[in-house]
Amino acid sequence: MSDGSRWLQSYSGVRAVVGVGPGVSPADEVFAFRHAYCYAVSRLQAHPAKRARIVLARDPRPTGEALARAQAAGMASACRDFGVELDLMDLGIVTTPVWQHSVRLFEAHGGVMVSASHNPLDNNGWKYATGVQTFAVDPAPPGALLSAAEMGNLIGAANAFSPQPERSPLAPIPDPARREEAIAKYVQFVSETYYAHAPGAKVVLDPNGGAACGICERAFGALGVSPIVVNAKTGEPEHEVDVEQVRRDGTHVLDSLAQKVREAGALFGLAYDFDADRGNLTYVDGTGAVQIPSPQQAAAINAAIALAVHKRSGDPKPAAVVASDATSYRVHQIARAFGAEVFEVETGEINVVTQMRDLEARGYRAVVGVEGPNGGTVFAGTTCRDGTLVGAGALLAAADPELRAIISEVLTHDREMGPGISGFISDLPKQRTFAERQTVPLDWPSLVEKLDRDFPAAFEKGLRGEWDRFEIVYSYTRYVGPERPRSTGFGWKARVFRGEAPSPHTSSPHTSSSPAEGFLWIRGSKTEQGVLRAVGDGPDERSARRLLEVGAALLSG
Repeated sequence: MSDGSRWLQSYSGVRAVVGVGPGVSPADEVFAFRHAYCYAVSRLQAHPAKRARIVLARDPRPTGEALARAQAAGMASACRDFGVELDLMDLGIVTTPVWQHSVRLFEAHGGVMVSASHNPLDNNGWKYATGVQTFAVDPAPPGALLSAAEMGNLIGAANAFSPQPERSPLAPIPDPARREEAIAKYVQFVSETYYAHAPGAKVVLDPNGGAACGICERAFGALGVSPIVVNAKTGEPEHEVDVEQVRRDGTHVLDSLAQKVREAGALFGLAYDFDADRGNLTYVDGTGAVQIPSPQQAAAINAAIALAVHKRSGDPKPAAVVASDATSYRVHQIARAFGAEVFEVETGEINVVTQMRDLEARGYRAVVGVEGPNGGTVFAGTTCRDGTLVGAGALLAAADPELRAIISEVLTHDREMGPGISGFISDLPKQRTFAERQTVPLDWPSLVEKLDRDFPAAFEKGLRGEWDRFEIVYSYTRYVGPERPRSTGFGWKARVFRGEAPSPHTSSPHTSSSPAEGFLWIRGSKTEQGVLRAVGDGPDERSARRLLEVGAALLSG
């Protein structure tokens, strides 16, 4: 059995440092084979059939072909052992949103995307999707990532499985016709949902050599824009894959994109990660300064746009917003302004997606789901984060007069909105959020005991002068409440309040009264041993940083 201990395995996917290829080590091939074999078995159990259709795709990483071959071999071997014919639909290089959309389009048993998303080029891995029919404990929606329960079972099976040396080798061959159909249908969905009435608008797109090359310009063309595209040679990134970072020399990864936006007089720039499930904005504000919204700002931007699109649609269903437990309360404030209800879940894309599905079944319209710490956004009608939809929404907010009027009416009571995306963003609530990483020797259950015991005294000593009261809640998958989960991993959060608790029917986030809300959130990383993440959120910078300081003091003892 090959050693899988260096692979990070979580319900968001599997990844490791595998090198710059094009090949991977025999041990890594075996590990990918094992996962694929066990995944195929789980799909055949969920949806027994004589013929299994699986959608395979990848981003342009140099090791992508090698891992795709190993995945294909594992699935082919499982199908052979079960006497099932495998219809492997290889889309080649496409974005994660196109891949997930295709699982539903082609009514597949499931799908595998070979990618390490925003991680460096020498990383690679994969993520699996549910099929159009499935059963399991807590199943995810069709075409979404596997639920936490399903992925946990799969990881356990793959780590215990020892394959035979020779199985059923399969060299997947991309299908150009199916790839074109998948992209065309995805572009059609984008244009029908987010078409902007913005003739002559300019945007700059930076796929950075990733999976969005050749796809992002088609999507924006369908939105009525002739985009300026940079860094568009597939497989040849011009800068770091993770575009949410400041380099050691103080420059930001997106500085060059911002300069392109300035030179072109564009509304904004949009940079994709390598599989294009994230899109990061940059723009030039009214003073001529370059602005790069933080992930928490991005979540607020996307939530406001999605709620405005819903309001314009005239949909009579009550609007709901799903937010991960570490998402800034500015999203809650925006939701209240639009009359929408917010439902919190534990951090994790699949928790957001599944809660959105559950709310739809309860009669809500799940307008948008957001993860503040990474800016990830799931828009209605999809089951994954989507960088292109981030840009499509920004185009509406920057240049669609009708939608801008709706946003202005709701957020500012018809006060005139400033020009472009800068004017829109300046009208959002001013809540501030800060985050940091910590390493703590205590195991998580012991640490939670300590936090529960020590936070009340820390509140009285350091926070009572600013906040009136607090409550402690825990989060696990889609549960957020006062009962501590029995799981070994969950989120811990201290909510703090001043004045009357905000009402879901508050007409505007910009009130002159004193009520305020904030939180200190702490959770152990599910991919990095011994690492904790902490977030402080408050109505201004000082209060948010103070909450984070209290958290650091609690963690340090």
